[in-house]
Amino acid sequence: MKRKQTILIFLFFISSFMMISTSAEIIPGKTYKINSCYPGAKALFMPNASLNDAVDVVSWTETNVPAQRWITSSAGEGLFYLTNAYSERPISESSTRPKPGDRLILKSNNSNYSKWEFIPVQNAAYPNAYYISFSIKGTDGNNLYVELADNTDGSQVKLQSKRTDADSLRQMWTLVAEDILPNRVTHSFRDSVMRGWKSRYYNILKTSTGFWGEAEMMETILDAYETTGKQEYKTMFEEVYAHFVSYPAGWGQPGNGLDWRWNEFNDDIAWAVLASVRAYMMFGQHPNSGINYLTIAKNNYDWMYARALLPSGMLRWKQTPTGNQGSNSCINGPAEIAACYLAIATGDDSYYTKAKDLYALQRQYLYDPNSGKVFDSGSWSNGVFTIGNHWVSTYNQGTFLGAALMLYQRYGETMYLNDAHKIAERTRLDLCNASGVINVCGSGDDLQGFKGILMRYLRRYIVDLGLPDKVEWMQRNALQAYNNRNSAGVIWTAWWVKSAENYIFSDGYNFSNKAFGTSTAVSAAFNAPLSPELIIKDAFKTMEAENFDYLRGVIVERSDDTTAIVGNIADGYYTAYNHVDFGSEQPAEAVFQIQGSRQSGRTVEIRIGSPSGSLIGTAEIPSANTGEWVTVNCQLQEVSGRQNIYLVYRGSGYKIDHFHFLRGPNGTKNIGGSSPLKVYPNPVKDNLLVHTPYDGRLYVYDMEGNETESFHVTAGETNINVSAYNAGLYLLSLRSGKVMSCARFMKQ
Repeated sequence: MKRKQTILIFLFFISSFMMISTSAEIIPGKTYKINSCYPGAKALFMPNASLNDAVDVVSWTETNVPAQRWITSSAGEGLFYLTNAYSERPISESSTRPKPGDRLILKSNNSNYSKWEFIPVQNAAYPNAYYISFSIKGTDGNNLYVELADNTDGSQVKLQSKRTDADSLRQMWTLVAEDILPNRVTHSFRDSVMRGWKSRYYNILKTSTGFWGEAEMMETILDAYETTGKQEYKTMFEEVYAHFVSYPAGWGQPGNGLDWRWNEFNDDIAWAVLASVRAYMMFGQHPNSGINYLTIAKNNYDWMYARALLPSGMLRWKQTPTGNQGSNSCINGPAEIAACYLAIATGDDSYYTKAKDLYALQRQYLYDPNSGKVFDSGSWSNGVFTIGNHWVSTYNQGTFLGAALMLYQRYGETMYLNDAHKIAERTRLDLCNASGVINVCGSGDDLQGFKGILMRYLRRYIVDLGLPDKVEWMQRNALQAYNNRNSAGVIWTAWWVKSAENYIFSDGYNFSNKAFGTSTAVSAAFNAPLSPELIIKDAFKTMEAENFDYLRGVIVERSDDTTAIVGNIADGYYTAYNHVDFGSEQPAEAVFQIQGSRQSGRTVEIRIGSPSGSLIGTAEIPSANTGEWVTVNCQLQEVSGRQNIYLVYRGSGYKIDHFHFLRGPNGTKNIGGSSPLKVYPNPVKDNLLVHTPYDGRLYVYDMEGNETESFHVTAGETNINVSAYNAGLYLLSLRSGKVMSCARFMKQ
């Protein structure tokens, strides 16, 4: 009898344990993923990651995006608000008279109908599980619970009366707190988008037998390298390009060879030229010495241009039929950009002339300067050009924008600048939804890749013209695409809708093997600038070396979203920083944080406007500090206003973390070369001896350019007591009339 009682007590204990809740406490301010306990574990979501107000709450396969994450906040009395981490709208009841069957919606300014109670599920088999009850009872006086209709993607989530049968699983939800990618474009965000695309489609691209789509995807990989400096993307490009120019060549063949005249589509060749010349400008040489990017680009452009040129001066899109007099924006636009790149790469200004002439004719016949619309195509007949297709596409808006920007940089004519603004404005107005999300060109064999082109030249538009207010627009598209990915991380080109788990678009198009159409979101992710604050840079604040706008050759060594250094430096490589703003203040010195090695003769040249632009300073890198991070200063020639700064690297074996400029006294002219102002000992603890070559006023500045003290000195030796100074680097500036000499010292 005693043994029987013991067994009963044990069974009761186990039974009681199984009923104890193992749910963690809900904490205000935390972000949670909320998944159904019903088979399939669907996550709370909203249709197509919509940013509209009052959209339905639905369920979807877990894709680990902010649109499937919910931020809790206290609503008082044990109740909570649940706000979507992407749209920033709370889950609300759709009716002012709650009843079973009511929909849940995401609605702003609806706080009275957005309060929820989390009731732990008393079953250890479902850890972190809750019933989610609406704060207001139904019209029948009973509580209402959030319920999943079924386990298909897009299933509506509604309120229902409490269930006690097997279907109670529909009302049970697991809540797990987790960190998510922030609601902005970051390096981690970009890597995530690339991983999703690369894991499924990269091998397809490496073995593809296509041409123009492949050339465009190579450009997207170049965009990834150009905006991150990541070795992985350089390697990806080199692998794909080697396959692209391999033999045997031709339609349906493994490669395309080095001579593309077999391809009668002139725009195809223009795109492959673009990939080639950009690769030359970023990398110089392919690892395979038989592949010369610039030679391939120049030869094929020249062949294409010669055969495509019409008597009108425009280019024909296709070589057949014989005598074809039609011209398209889809050939003239990329041909103009390719010519600009070739002019830069070769130094041959005749390519700029070709670009300018083509642009003028395209502008005259296939562009409306009043609206900013770039039309698709037309044809010449008896000396008269007639537009045959007024269609406005992301492809043509993008390429004509790119051509306008590059020609404006070369010639400085306001016409090009005005065109660029009009093209971008029209694109925003006509090709986007109310949230600014591009919602055209969502399917089809050619259209699927169009938006990636537009994103590339929108980045140039923002970066080259210094338009921080346009960053949000590009980020919005990248974020919308990301939030509509499927569980494999794949994003179809119609990024305003959720990418289907079965890879079938709503029109029946199967994108399971469409590398091109899924690459446009990759372009959006890498071309969206990281922050408006990086577009115009304060010259006197620290600039991280990896936050460049353009680059050649270097590799960024990154440990996380905020910590990185620029390495793989070799002679002639550079990083470029547009719109560095000096204002009206004359900088005295540039200050670099550099890791050196035991090599001599290495320098960093600071140039204005281009890698061969005016030299305003040269930093000499010490050779005695192997592997150590040191501060290196150099004096500057006179400079002011906004400048595009190029750091041109001479020699190799060193790395750069960050740099900035130090202010000098207003109205002075800086003397380049070695300073006649001498200081010792350096570093110093107490007394600094300063040898001054002439009478003047001596200023002491800290690293932020703030004046520490100043006093009059006469030529000769002056002693300065620095014992009370904080440890760090200081600048001495000796001013006499319009002449200034500078030196630096380190206070220990």
